[in-house]
Amino acid sequence: GKGIMRSSVLLSSLVLMTNPAVAATTTASAPSSSSILESLQKAQSTLSLLLDNWERATVQCNYADVPRDLLSNANKELLLEKAKTSALFDKSASIESCKTSSRLVRDYLGLTGKGPLVNIDRVLQKAIALLPPDLDNIDEYVTESERFTSLIAKASSLSYMSGTTDFDSFNNFAKGEATDSNSSLAQSK
Repeated sequence: GKGIMRSSVLLSSLVLMTNPAVAATTTASAPSSSSILESLQKAQSTLSLLLDNWERATVQCNYADVPRDLLSNANKELLLEKAKTSALFDKSASIESCKTSSRLVRDYLGLTGKGPLVNIDRVLQKAIALLPPDLDNIDEYVTESERFTSLIAKASSLSYMSGTTDFDSFNNFAKGEATDSNSSLAQSK
């Protein structure tokens, strides 16, 4: 999480480093430095929002489980009685449970075609192209751009895998219970 944010903050300064002459020479078909900067700022803001709201974005608590004691042999008669009423039973007795989901994370990262991080690698290439070639630390920006793109690719892979490899993504857990901090989804953070 901090690696991506550090990179995005540094990369947002890419376009700020462009000189006014470069920005003035962009053609109508070429992106302006202000539109690229705006794209980078939106991407940075989106990543901050995701990281600040990680649990809300990844934990879905919209499941209800039948209480285990109702399923025990001792309560067989009660269970059969409840089943007679078209499987309707007192829902207040159900237990709210949760699963993890990478759906919103993938949306935030622009992997589903939504949001400001869609094609962020191309935006970064355009930003670097706008930098003056004699800039002292241009190598640092190129390195950071490559690192950021690599981190997004890693987060993409891990968030995709989490749907099939993370125990918490297909098995319910009690609301408020801690999720696996070593899961693919957690690593994508």
